Amino acid sequence: MNNSDSQKSRTDNFLSRHSCKLGLTAIILAFVTAATLTWRKWPDVTIDFGTQLYIPWQILKGAVLYRDLFYFAGGPFSQYFNALLFKIFGVSFLTLIVANLTFVAGIIYLIYRRFMAAADVATATLICLAIVLVFAFEQFMQTGNYNYIAPYSHEALHGLILSILAIAFLSDWINKEKTHFALAAGFCVGVVFLTKPDIFAALALTVVAGFALFLMTRGRKIFIGSLAAFIFAGLLPPLFFFIYFLRVEDWRHSMRAVIFGWLPLFQKAIVENPYYLWCTGLDQPFFHLYLITTYFLAAVFLLVFYTLVLRHVEKVVIPLVIAPLLFGAAIFNWNQCGWVLPSLSLWVCILIGWNFKKIGRRPVFPFLWSVFSLVLLSKLGLFPRIWHYGFVLAMPAFVSVIFLLYWLLPMLLEKEFGVSTRRIRVTIALVFLIGFGNLFVQSQLIYSTKRLTLGQGGDKIITYNSDQDISHEFSAALAWTEINTPSNATVAVLPEGVTLNYLARRINPTPCLFWDPNIFSVFGQSNMTVTFEKNPPDYVFLVERNMFKFGVGSFGSYPGYGVQLMQWIDENYTPVELFGVEPVVNDLSAIKILKRISVSTPQNKN
Repeated sequence: MNNSDSQKSRTDNFLSRHSCKLGLTAIILAFVTAATLTWRKWPDVTIDFGTQLYIPWQILKGAVLYRDLFYFAGGPFSQYFNALLFKIFGVSFLTLIVANLTFVAGIIYLIYRRFMAAADVATATLICLAIVLVFAFEQFMQTGNYNYIAPYSHEALHGLILSILAIAFLSDWINKEKTHFALAAGFCVGVVFLTKPDIFAALALTVVAGFALFLMTRGRKIFIGSLAAFIFAGLLPPLFFFIYFLRVEDWRHSMRAVIFGWLPLFQKAIVENPYYLWCTGLDQPFFHLYLITTYFLAAVFLLVFYTLVLRHVEKVVIPLVIAPLLFGAAIFNWNQCGWVLPSLSLWVCILIGWNFKKIGRRPVFPFLWSVFSLVLLSKLGLFPRIWHYGFVLAMPAFVSVIFLLYWLLPMLLEKEFGVSTRRIRVTIALVFLIGFGNLFVQSQLIYSTKRLTLGQGGDKIITYNSDQDISHEFSAALAWTEINTPSNATVAVLPEGVTLNYLARRINPTPCLFWDPNIFSVFGQSNMTVTFEKNPPDYVFLVERNMFKFGVGSFGSYPGYGVQLMQWIDENYTPVELFGVEPVVNDLSAIKILKRISVSTPQNKN
């Protein structure tokens, strides 16, 4: 190597190191800014997230998941892991906040390093900015919980993070042919089995693709040994939980607890209810197919048009050429960008697979990522979206599309046809950055309405300060509970709102933490009613909550939805307080407190 080549190499290394640091700095600033602006505003106070606080707290007190705590959002790993965090760091919302911030920051760094190796610094930076600004801290609808810091289900968050780790280890195994990477990947897959079935299914197909890729590109050397190590490590997490449950249950119930996250898949009532049909787009299949096709064709047209135009126009007129595109990006409703994800995600898989040997950098990780993202996205059916459940199910596909449009396609065009793509890459980056900013602002507009504080210290939650939400009634009911009930009083919130139990540190003596048609399909409404009556709480809090999305109305007043239990409550409880208007009569915010007739009225602590 002559002096000029040596100097050029040193210069390239210098620029690479500093561009890497610059990219990481931008991501860190975005992460810190997003976390600061949304601090403690992530959960919904009545829906779902309360179980993520209450269940680990009760496990720490000796309760057994699925037996003493009815829950069907996933397997046992996440709730017991969070109970372990509570045991080590103390029972508080802050414990979960710090843990989740740490896990999310770590996985973002891993993603950054992997896509930087597979593509370049700019691509990796753009991808990680998307995760931070669009997914990690998002709220695009009235209900919270669809973010990585206070998710509706930690099984979804942990399953996603562990799947990405598994893909990283699997790609290392293929690239380096070291069995210990297969061992690590297998262990991650085994833990994912104990989180969410849909995430595990996507990962399982990715693993199959990975092993097939190894056979095609590396041959059979170490394959059998690696496969055995993978299977062995994958069996360890389920086996551990089976042995753990055996301490308190027989082998049948222990096995049932290990696979419990999979049981809802076999409940016909769940997949046929209106909510599931809406979630998957099967309520309007042809309309959704039309939107998927239309958005795909529009994206292809814009990409082809601007690729051709930007190749031939003079440099001085480029701003005029791209101005309409950037203006359109600024006014476009980016919440609708999910419609383009299925088709473009498919093309990522096809292009990487077809050009696998032509891609200069290591293509294994992005290929496995693209397979995982496409299969995971399919869980959304014909209604692909980045909001709601899309915060987990669509994120990998969103990343794949960025990789496709910003790096893969331009690289292939340049390699195959000698097309200079610098202009189109800059234009695509600007469009994406406008989109990220647009979505981040949308989310902040919702977060800005959250100014009411519930709970204290590490348990503080900031929620809506609006008469259109139940937060004021919830705050008043929480204060009433702390003042007017003894610390050992038991409370059940119906149909849901177990966050109140957690914040007030009042136990629900029944295993029934929430009541909706989905959980009835798993545990049975009659069984839940009998169990409730056998373990009556001292107080019942009735929360106005219309379950129209499940095809039913208000709890206790709609036929087939809690009527039998409400009749029993009316006979055995007497009203003692009302916040708002009478619940189970209209859809206005309300919480009604009833006391069991056999319970003596406690003295006011004031």
